[in-house]
Amino acid sequence: MSFLNLRKFGLFIAITFLVIVVHLGGSITKSLKTEKNEVSLKIEDLPFDRSYQIAVVGDLHITEDNKSLLELRYLIQTIKNSDPDLVLFLGDYIENPQFIKNLISHRKNVISILKSTIPFPSIFVMGNYESWSDPAIWRKEFATSNLDLLENETRIIETKKGTICIRGLGDSFTDRFTYVDYPAECGSLPKITITHDPEGAFHPKMRGLVLSGHTHCGQISLPLVGAIWVPSQAPRNATCGLYQDENITLYVTSGVGTSILPIRYGAQSEWDMVTLENSY
Repeated sequence: MSFLNLRKFGLFIAITFLVIVVHLGGSITKSLKTEKNEVSLKIEDLPFDRSYQIAVVGDLHITEDNKSLLELRYLIQTIKNSDPDLVLFLGDYIENPQFIKNLISHRKNVISILKSTIPFPSIFVMGNYESWSDPAIWRKEFATSNLDLLENETRIIETKKGTICIRGLGDSFTDRFTYVDYPAECGSLPKITITHDPEGAFHPKMRGLVLSGHTHCGQISLPLVGAIWVPSQAPRNATCGLYQDENITLYVTSGVGTSILPIRYGAQSEWDMVTLENSY
């Protein structure tokens, strides 16, 4: 290869590398910008003439800085502007508690903002970061703010569209999951299970619709390769988006925030507006 051709080849490699870097940078930036994701799911026990719009919010991972808290306020207002019938929060409201200087204050600040979902009915479950930062205090603070935090229990919720039975189960990742059945009062009502780690959806008695988070859809998901690492014992094909088998319909949200590394690639930051319709 002549010196001229070698220079051209080197220039080609440099330009190609620059294009890849720019593309990756743009993709990472886009993936970090939280978007609204529209999802349609069909369930049993839903009246034929009715559908529900349910906002699903997972893995916020709010840091202590004012910017993160302001972004949470903006997100909650965006969700309220979308006029959901119900808002379901799937845990991990804060970043890794090891990095939080004043957990008492931060917990109160985050819960105060979450409370602004009122008047929309809202249900919460805890994630692994709440389990690792004194879950009893989290339960107390949610109760003090009149927010409904469920852990291995159910609630019958009144919405503007009708009544729904919500089962909130503990986080499998931190061994707080205990299966509980729906009570008789739920009868023929529409039923939704929420739990942080999708592993809980694979309890042998689980049936129906389950909504989970925790995985961030891998947070970094490469073309042809997929997610590099997923922190769940759920089947690999049940850790992002829709999974269905003869027993369950599971939807795993990509979630809003990040953990370990402050980047996302191929795993969009998002909250979901889930439309529930009758399966018949």
